[in-house]
Amino acid sequence: MNKHLFKGLCLIMGWYMTIQNSLAQVAPIQNQAYFNPYINNPAWVGNQEVSQLFIGFKKQWLGVNGSPTLANLTFEHPLGTTNASVGLKITNITEGPINSFSGQATAGYRLEVGMESFLFFGMSLGIAYNLFDANKLDDPDDPLAIEQNGSNAAFDGGVGVGYRTGKFQAGWAIPRFVVPGPFLKPNDAQDTFSPWDYMIGSLAYTYEINLDWSLTPRLFYHYYKDFQNLASLGLEASYQKKYLGGVIWQQYNGITLFGGMDLSNYLNIRYLYSFSAPASDLPNDSHEITLSIRFGEAKK
Repeated sequence: MNKHLFKGLCLIMGWYMTIQNSLAQVAPIQNQAYFNPYINNPAWVGNQEVSQLFIGFKKQWLGVNGSPTLANLTFEHPLGTTNASVGLKITNITEGPINSFSGQATAGYRLEVGMESFLFFGMSLGIAYNLFDANKLDDPDDPLAIEQNGSNAAFDGGVGVGYRTGKFQAGWAIPRFVVPGPFLKPNDAQDTFSPWDYMIGSLAYTYEINLDWSLTPRLFYHYYKDFQNLASLGLEASYQKKYLGGVIWQQYNGITLFGGMDLSNYLNIRYLYSFSAPASDLPNDSHEITLSIRFGEAKK
């Protein structure tokens, strides 16, 4: 796919979604949530009970000009001896002429409901900013481009709950209060999108094979009203809680392989390689890298 065709498809997709009053662009599925569940669900802020900085970067369809680029930055901090935590989450997505930015502050609380059993609650509040820059198209004077050109900003946020008992955990979240689609004007978005239109559920269980090895299957399910729902299933193998590898299957989008290691007690790195989905007819695959930095030891 050359750059002219790719940019043209971006424009056509935006125009089509606008006139159909559809959901437009919902936040893309993020494999990085397998290593940082706070990305999808504000309830998991501070769930590791240690201050942590997370940086994630994804380049999709490497070599295709204008292809999607995604960057995440989160910071989590437990508040002393309390069961409360605070966090900051920043996401930026570019796709050809489209740029979507989200910045949110988060507050979370952990409630003990039994021996090694906890309920987690979280809420994020912030802003969403969307830009369509027709100057990045080959024909910025096209009437469709002129119609879409511009930017908008809106109040945004999300809520979530989580449950953990022993090695099992489950979560549910409404990750966005507004649709982050640059194709829709604010009034249109208000008429066509409800926070209940996009929800994420998750399940995970860690099975300890022996003192060295453990396996963790993890499932995410993304519900979109009047749109295509999506399931994502991953399996992670960990050795001595330092080295890990695994595979992620994403419905409609194919297979991702990942690996990583803890470079120290305070620093770890992960790399993900996604194969092009057979139906996409794109010659290039996708690359992701994440870095986590811990500050101090986990709260006992």
